[in-house]
Amino acid sequence: MKAKRIVCALLVIGAALALWNPGDGKPARAADAAAEGGDAPAAAGTPSAKLRKPAKDGSLTPAAENDRLRLYFDNRSGGVAVEDKATGSLFYSNPLGALEDAKASDAAKEELMSQISLVYNVKGKEGDLEMNSYTHAMKLDQVGWGKQEQGLTVEMVLGREEQRRLLPQQIAKASFEENVLSFIEAEREKRRILAFYILYTREDLEGAKGKELLAKYPALEKEDIYVLKTSITERDKGVLESSVKKAGYTYEKLAEDYERVGYDGDEAVFPYFKLRLDYTLQEDGLSVTVHNGQIEYDKERFNLVKMTVLPYFGAGKSGEEGYLFLPDGSGTIIGFNNDGSKNTLLTTGKLYGPDYALSQADRGSFKQEFRAPVYGIKKDGSALLAVIEEGDAVAEINGMMGNINHSWNTAYASFTIRNKDTFIQENAFEQAPWIIYEKNAYDGNIALRYFILTGEEADYAGMAGAYREYLVSEGILKKTDPPEQIPFYLDTMGAVDTMVRKFGIPTRSQAAVTSFDEAGRMLERLTGKGVSNVKLRYTAWYNGGYFHTAASGMKVEKVLGGAKGMKELAAKARESGAELYPDVDFVTVSANKAFDGFKPHKDGIRSLFQKTGYKGILNVATLEYENSVWGVDPNKIPDYYDRFAKDYATLKPEAISLSSLGDTLNSNFKNNRQVNREQSMALAEEVLAKADEAYGNVISDSGNAYLFPYADHILNLPDEDSSLSIADRQVPFLQIALHGYIGYAGEPLNLASDLRPAVLKALETGSGAYFKLNYGDSSLLKDAFLFDDVYASRFADWEDAAADLYAEMNEVLKDVQDQAIVDHEQLAEQVYKTTYESGKAVIVNYGDQEIQVEGIRVGPVDYAAVTP
Repeated sequence: MKAKRIVCALLVIGAALALWNPGDGKPARAADAAAEGGDAPAAAGTPSAKLRKPAKDGSLTPAAENDRLRLYFDNRSGGVAVEDKATGSLFYSNPLGALEDAKASDAAKEELMSQISLVYNVKGKEGDLEMNSYTHAMKLDQVGWGKQEQGLTVEMVLGREEQRRLLPQQIAKASFEENVLSFIEAEREKRRILAFYILYTREDLEGAKGKELLAKYPALEKEDIYVLKTSITERDKGVLESSVKKAGYTYEKLAEDYERVGYDGDEAVFPYFKLRLDYTLQEDGLSVTVHNGQIEYDKERFNLVKMTVLPYFGAGKSGEEGYLFLPDGSGTIIGFNNDGSKNTLLTTGKLYGPDYALSQADRGSFKQEFRAPVYGIKKDGSALLAVIEEGDAVAEINGMMGNINHSWNTAYASFTIRNKDTFIQENAFEQAPWIIYEKNAYDGNIALRYFILTGEEADYAGMAGAYREYLVSEGILKKTDPPEQIPFYLDTMGAVDTMVRKFGIPTRSQAAVTSFDEAGRMLERLTGKGVSNVKLRYTAWYNGGYFHTAASGMKVEKVLGGAKGMKELAAKARESGAELYPDVDFVTVSANKAFDGFKPHKDGIRSLFQKTGYKGILNVATLEYENSVWGVDPNKIPDYYDRFAKDYATLKPEAISLSSLGDTLNSNFKNNRQVNREQSMALAEEVLAKADEAYGNVISDSGNAYLFPYADHILNLPDEDSSLSIADRQVPFLQIALHGYIGYAGEPLNLASDLRPAVLKALETGSGAYFKLNYGDSSLLKDAFLFDDVYASRFADWEDAAADLYAEMNEVLKDVQDQAIVDHEQLAEQVYKTTYESGKAVIVNYGDQEIQVEGIRVGPVDYAAVTP
């Protein structure tokens, strides 16, 4: 059984790391509280009185240190800097020289100087608005900070009334004359002010448009009012505001006047967000926490939609050597945009894949998902890895290129606090989309952990090693104690619906693609050919087979051999040294029958528009969603598991496969039963923990990181990236992090488009041998519209080849199964080397020419194992 799972899900805020040589921005060690002006009394719209204001000299003020690192408050930006004491290198939350960046606009410069960016919406209004901590807090003198044990705290207030123009949109005539015009001495200036307003009197109510005016300006029933002309330009607004301010008019008086006339427009809404960041030094880096649930703002008027944290921490300047690391598939690296050739500004991935309670659009291209809550920046001789510790399920990870809007290349995370969705009615003519916001906002913390890497560890392999060590230290990963031979993963399918004739009438009925007895025969024949340590995953065996009803109970398909046949297969697996993993899908339902415990409108996921939600089935040929299955309300999944487990126990199982729990994570927006993604992840973990406790052997798919404490094996773990044009190279980050701790395999070898490179990929990444094979006639799959998925799965066609490939892979990898991958590197074009703890290495050559590297000859499309 796996060790403890950290209670909070993994989440990393912000970007990765910027390394700076000691020089510009060197700490002013003599700076102290007195130099900064000391503690200041709090005023409305300011941080707590106990916190000190940033110093005006823009220095770095020491706050905390440990044996390796020193933490500073950065008085330039309101952010921080971390110093590696051994090298003197500084890692800044905001780039030095950002305000002098010739490529950046004034707005971009202020973004570069921000630690927090917020997206919010005024309720009842269209469109989202943005704020950042430099423009809307630091420049307004609304940042305070204080030292904490091994760290510092920063409080900031983003937004205040003074951000809005002091310019009445509607005002009673009497108040305007008394509180503004009476204080203007020059008649010419008075006339200029009045030229910008329209005066409506009670006499106007007697005209043809009287009813319309009264509906628009109800105050006209009691008194005359001035209304600002809508045609006024921004330049004129500035001139007029100067006159109003000169008259001594205040925001307090403006609020009174708005209440008097009943005006509640955009200009009357003042955004205000007060929040706190905690920075804490760790032995090997820095932890950052935003107390998202404690952010103070007017929840009656505003929706907080999204938050970005430390978007430029460790950013690398174009012209410097370095790259971004993103968890796209197995991992991808994107070199700094030093020549300006990369014209895609932003690359984004939603962590843990799509949420099928939200609208899905056709992708246009095949894309891997982001499975691990990590990202990084490599720069010169140092690197930074960020791990999202809390908020990962609502996070998206971004890579931004320099040489486009500004000079800086960066990676960072954004967090969706409140989802929104849009809907356009079919065949609508010039209709604006409906927009609706999630009610059940995420209110947990956002927490990031940054690891500072230097020397030989400062690359993607070092980042993966740091992530592995972190997971081990948190009790999430434990070393495996594997059998002598590598695993042979065998996926086989049970029952499908197919067309048959009964009494001459065509009808659909269940047919066995691979019965329990036939699965036993496959085991016998494989073990007879020298295959051992078989992990047999059996799908489509219960509640209707491939197109199954809800897993709220269990009925073993008779056409496969029934419960007795399943028990006999389990016994045969034990006798041959194999393990049987029956697969159960608690996340989706593809068939619905009366009294099956599932009603789509009641037990399925709902969209924000209260429509039943579906998981789209992507056709990788057309890149369109051509089919769909219902998504199960995450609230129902633990109950379904408990009910299914009671029936499942009658089979006396020793293992289970929960493939969909590691692949798909949905919200549910059904009114009164809403579940956000963080809550959905906690429910999935609850089920995974129960299965791990009950059976001790769990297989799942795809590798969403919340699986790691519970899964013994992960199939279909990504072994490539999305091959985006902006990316420079795919890397096996996930495999480096997990090898020796969790068994895994990529795609089934028999379904690969090119077999030999797929075998080399498995050897390069230390994967098990994985085949998806069925005993029966493949025509059954075609009749069930599944032929495209398993077109090359006939066991008789692969029996000998699978045994031979297993023997080949086993010879290379059997003695390193429990060893971590300590290095991975590219030696030449299409030549890669993977090194294990013992010093053993595997060199693979994907090229069509023989090569010689490190004194070793490797043939075309071949490999060499090197022992120390």
